[in-house]
Amino acid sequence: MEILPQVQEALAYIKSVSVTEIQDKLQAARISYEKLAPLAGEPEAVFAVEDKTIEFPDRNINIRIYRPNGEKGLPAVVFFHGGGFFKGSLESHDRPLRQLANLSGVVIISVDYRLAPEYQFPHGVNDCIDATEWIISHAEELGIDGLSVAVAGDSAGGTLATAVAGKVKNILCQVLIYPATDSSLATSSWSTFAEGPILTLKSAVEFWNYYTEDKIQAAPIFNDDLSGMPDTLIIIGEYDPLLDEVTQYAQKLRQAYVEVTERLYPKMLHGFFQMGGVIDEGREAIETVARYIRYKLAP
Repeated sequence: MEILPQVQEALAYIKSVSVTEIQDKLQAARISYEKLAPLAGEPEAVFAVEDKTIEFPDRNINIRIYRPNGEKGLPAVVFFHGGGFFKGSLESHDRPLRQLANLSGVVIISVDYRLAPEYQFPHGVNDCIDATEWIISHAEELGIDGLSVAVAGDSAGGTLATAVAGKVKNILCQVLIYPATDSSLATSSWSTFAEGPILTLKSAVEFWNYYTEDKIQAAPIFNDDLSGMPDTLIIIGEYDPLLDEVTQYAQKLRQAYVEVTERLYPKMLHGFFQMGGVIDEGREAIETVARYIRYKLAP
């Protein structure tokens, strides 16, 4: 495995992050993850960024809306952040989503779903489904085109995105950035990259255990009815332990006659989408997503 100089720089930054003063393991992991945000580069100015709370009878869901310009009726992408189902936030992905809004010219809406293990499956999925349906039904209020909506997410967020795409009607496309699709963790790429870097087999076992006791129901690869899923863009790195399961999920989508576009990034590790300030391929991945959603939502 050849670790490129820019990847080495990113890994050195990650290694330098220290949270040893925090005793609680879960809290330490969450804070450590948030401290990786600068890897995405400096925050870009966006025409408008708005935080909003969706109020439901049993809970509230916070969203963040990125508007690339003042035009009304733009298409929208509902985005679900990664973080192994138990970490990540509106802040952890703020920088790449600013970039995505500017590059795509569409509205990006980030969803702050409830995290495991405090809220295990299906709480997070339900938050993402309910938020997406609310966004579509309140399109006029939000100033977006409710008939031109996509979903997207990275890592665990990609897992959530494809779950939403299977439940919510009229989603035009889905963007899955190295999604976790197979809870069995038994593919060859998990053996090859069991020690990472970035994502290890040990940490994957942990986050699936945090997330759910029903790993079959929660893992997209075990869904035998993918008919009706929207057109799909899948992004994956060559050195990502999720490589095989992502490839297998792409093939399963194709077998259900779903149009799938795959982009494999040579020598890239898990998480590089969030590292565009250091790794050129991270920025390129955002550009790839921007081109795809612009083509699919505003041809």
